[in-house]
Amino acid sequence: MAASTSRTSPPEHQAKVLWADEASQAIRGSDCGAPAYWRRVVSDSFRPAVNLSGQAGWLSHGDFGYPMTVHDRRRTDSYPVSLMTQYLDYPRAELDLLSSGALRLAARFGLLAFETLLRGAEAEKTVQWNSWMFSTNPVPEGLVDSIGAVTARLAQTFPDHAVVLRNVDEVGAPGLAERLIQNGYRLLTSRIVYCFDARTHPWKATSTLRRDLKEFASDTRYQWVNPLEILPSDAGRIAELYRMLYLEKHSRLNPQYDETFVRAAIRDHWLEFHGLRDRSGQLVGIFGFFTLDGRLTTVPFIGYDTSLPAETGLYRRLFTGIHREVNERRQLLNYSSGAGDFKRRRGGVASVECNAVYDRHLPARRRMAFRIAAVLLNRLARPWLEDSGL
Repeated sequence: MAASTSRTSPPEHQAKVLWADEASQAIRGSDCGAPAYWRRVVSDSFRPAVNLSGQAGWLSHGDFGYPMTVHDRRRTDSYPVSLMTQYLDYPRAELDLLSSGALRLAARFGLLAFETLLRGAEAEKTVQWNSWMFSTNPVPEGLVDSIGAVTARLAQTFPDHAVVLRNVDEVGAPGLAERLIQNGYRLLTSRIVYCFDARTHPWKATSTLRRDLKEFASDTRYQWVNPLEILPSDAGRIAELYRMLYLEKHSRLNPQYDETFVRAAIRDHWLEFHGLRDRSGQLVGIFGFFTLDGRLTTVPFIGYDTSLPAETGLYRRLFTGIHREVNERRQLLNYSSGAGDFKRRRGGVASVECNAVYDRHLPARRRMAFRIAAVLLNRLARPWLEDSGL
């Protein structure tokens, strides 16, 4: 989190890398929410998911502060902490979704070639900043003022690791990409994300969303419950709903959040859970907000009972709740990637997200590999993502 929104840029020498108790003490803020979450991570060696590894610390830069994670890839790591998983393992796991056998074969060979490139870059060795170990990390106010100081400190402290800032997009952080480039970063196309901005005016419902709102307005089968009505005893069910959707329906390469994480998130308000209960009182759907400087992200932490009939429309119901909360708070929601057609039909603004990589302190062979990877991703993958709207 950014501890202050002051626009004064502190001297570069004030950027510090902190660990353990020293890091915990430097994290400003209350004993709940984002500050409490990262204090737990740095002081207890706690990890939000079993497939999110790495050494966690805190970057202090004057009145600003940012979570930091250092990675030397494990094979089982999820994509929020591993470029290798994001660009290689996840695409490979989804090859079967391609309808054409020839296209699948071409993609398989393409990924083999790209793997050689990333291994040449030693892309498994990264130090990430503003890294909350979530798939979508909100960019706090003031981060742009810390780019030079933080980058210099990380390159000096971790001379064998590429410096990475994820989740760079023009809707969530206008102008950030250009400032990163000016500071020596190269941008690698990552994915398409969808944003809903209600900061200056209400998020206008499209005809599809209006239909959903009307359909569920008089349906009494499920009742909304707010964060105060989510109990520690719900933790197991919440973890189960997430597992049903993200791990069983989609991929186990997604972060594997478990009951321990959920229980702590409820207790210390790391996430703000909203849910749907059926008439028996059981949760059938859930979403969790993570908030930072007025930006909402669903982590993504969404789940619903996939064993219920599709006609129940649980995902659409959850989305109407998200719409309500974003409008009431007049905030910006980064709704992450996936389900592109669904989100566009309900007012989502698509934005190309990039990973920003600083590699100027690395050997020439690694810099060249990152440079070629950037060219391939930006010239080939980006147009395909924009056309497909994934």
